[in-house]
Amino acid sequence: MSAAVVFALAAAMVSSAAGEPDPPPADKAAVAAPPADKPPEKAEDKTEEDRTVSDVEVVGERQAVVKEIDRQVYDVRKDPEAQSASVNDILGKIPSVTVTPSGGVLLLGQSGVTILVDGKPGSTRALRGADIERIEVMTNPSAQYGPRGTAGIINIVTRKDRRQGQTGAMTGSIDSLGGGRVSLAPNWVMGRWVFGANIGLGRQSFESGWRSVRRQDDGAGGLVTIREAGRSDYGTDDLQGGFKLTFRRNDRQSFYVSAQGFKADGDSDGRERASGDGAAFDDYVRRSRGPNSYSALNLNAGYDWTGKTEGETFGLSFSASPSTNLYGETVNEDFDDPALPDGRYRQLSDNDSNALELKADYKRPLSGDRILSVGAAWNREDETQRQFYETLTAPDPLRDLDRSIHGVRDVEAAYVTYQFPFATWTFMPGLRVEAEQFEVRSGGAFGGADDVFWYPSLHVSRDFGEAYKLTLSYSRRIDRPDLGQLDPVIRYDSTTAASRGNPGLDPVTTDAWEARFDYSKGSFNLGLTLYDREASGTFSSRSVLRPDGVRLSTWVNSGESANRGAELSVRGALASQWSYVATTNLFWREQQVLDGGIPSTDSQFTYSGNAQLSWKATPAKPDSGDQVQLGLRYLGPSKSFQGESDGFLRADLTWKRPFTKKLTGTLSFSDIVDSSEQHNSLRADGYEQESTYWGVGPTVRFTLSYRFGAP
Repeated sequence: MSAAVVFALAAAMVSSAAGEPDPPPADKAAVAAPPADKPPEKAEDKTEEDRTVSDVEVVGERQAVVKEIDRQVYDVRKDPEAQSASVNDILGKIPSVTVTPSGGVLLLGQSGVTILVDGKPGSTRALRGADIERIEVMTNPSAQYGPRGTAGIINIVTRKDRRQGQTGAMTGSIDSLGGGRVSLAPNWVMGRWVFGANIGLGRQSFESGWRSVRRQDDGAGGLVTIREAGRSDYGTDDLQGGFKLTFRRNDRQSFYVSAQGFKADGDSDGRERASGDGAAFDDYVRRSRGPNSYSALNLNAGYDWTGKTEGETFGLSFSASPSTNLYGETVNEDFDDPALPDGRYRQLSDNDSNALELKADYKRPLSGDRILSVGAAWNREDETQRQFYETLTAPDPLRDLDRSIHGVRDVEAAYVTYQFPFATWTFMPGLRVEAEQFEVRSGGAFGGADDVFWYPSLHVSRDFGEAYKLTLSYSRRIDRPDLGQLDPVIRYDSTTAASRGNPGLDPVTTDAWEARFDYSKGSFNLGLTLYDREASGTFSSRSVLRPDGVRLSTWVNSGESANRGAELSVRGALASQWSYVATTNLFWREQQVLDGGIPSTDSQFTYSGNAQLSWKATPAKPDSGDQVQLGLRYLGPSKSFQGESDGFLRADLTWKRPFTKKLTGTLSFSDIVDSSEQHNSLRADGYEQESTYWGVGPTVRFTLSYRFGAP
């Protein structure tokens, strides 16, 4: 199905369903204007419920879904798990989004998703569901946003409380794995000053396991079958905290500065047993233990200005996001054969990075419902990776390694979008230009780039009466390789497995076409999206078995790939107390695979989606009665360059009960059908492997939340 066919089919479908468009109101401005005897509200007098959501103003209680020309906006504050869930738990309920059991995030079934926090890059590890106000999903973003992330962008907008006086929340939770968390988030509004803070302390405990069967060359023209099974236990303690200070100089100007930090320290303890069916393989038991730590800091400062013209805005912001990720372990290999010396080695992986961004955005409404948006940005990514591997029993010059790689990427960007009406349609073309300078050093420079890239976008929409809406869009996006994918040095994960990057790896470019049809009547909403994504230079990992028995994985560009499909999303009420949301995505994937070591084109039909069924005891006052929600998410099987993975079906159940107006309890049953077990197959050069992995599995969590201050 070509992109042109997608657009033509969608336009024909809507025209036949909707017929002639309804005439618009005679005077929309008059409908929205306040009575003559009532002065207009000042921006600072509005409550958060009345404020503008991007370009759409909603008076009263905010709609659950707001459809804009380049995004879908979902209000998640009323979700039963809003006070207790993780970011991934909340994302897993959003249409078009799939969260895998391992924590990966997909959009329309495709990886390569950019996640932003308040429009800027930042870590989500310190965020909880209670911090999130709304989620903006852009499966085909406009030129306003950077092109990284071939699948699209998810922007998480955090809560902002403007009520005078002191407000806030205290939360505590425990789970069946022995973990728990306590947090405090106070907020003060004193005249033109707004100060918010948060601090939290948590403990996580979880385990994972695996088993595999591998058949590989024995070096003498035969095959050896190797069976492996293992288990790892993890424990992590984390501390997070931050603040945001805002000064509203007047009704149109405000300054802000914020900081958010996160630090986690943990340890892992693993055990693995491997045995082979021939003399070419030596059975062993491998034990590993080691520390791991992660720390991140997000610093932000900015200035926001609102012009005298309604809708005119200017924003200037600067952010810095340093982070450190450290993983180490000491490994003992004890062979069953007493004649063989036991193996000892240790390894350390250290990643230090810092991302800087300076950004300016200006939007001005013009006459005739025209809107001009322009902006510029400078981004710098400075990253250093260190890999240390040392054989403790005897030095091994072929494996021992102490090496660092350093990369700096600078991107200067400018964009313009222009929204204007034409006949009964609204058009928003856009263009983004980025100049990239990239240099990688590992002792000496071995790679780099200095290029200029052009990223066009186009969004077109039309309302067919009050119930029907059609949106057509196109964008070009890119995924650039990271340092680990570029470093050509072999890095050992164990004595039998290693990996290396590819300094010749090219970026992945994607052309994305979409046609979306929306229908709304009362509480019922239906959305149908037809899409076509064509990618060039797809990243794939290629594995081979070396003559010394080491399995080596290398990144390559595996050629062209395509994702074409349709997503149907429905939302509505079954009765006064029951509501539902259901999304299913059926898509056809075409990609390059290795068949007997020879590249060929393969296609596959698969699916993804999620659904929630909710019950509220008092629908008119959802915060005053019990709420129950059953959630499902699913993903079909998928193929890769050299293998296949099965899908999963996950079910979660949540019960929320307000004990008082300010005290609420939430009981969550996560993964009640135990979807954590995943099966994968790999057909590499020299070996084949069937593997099964499992993770945390079913979990029970209880959370108490107390809100203080003005209701």
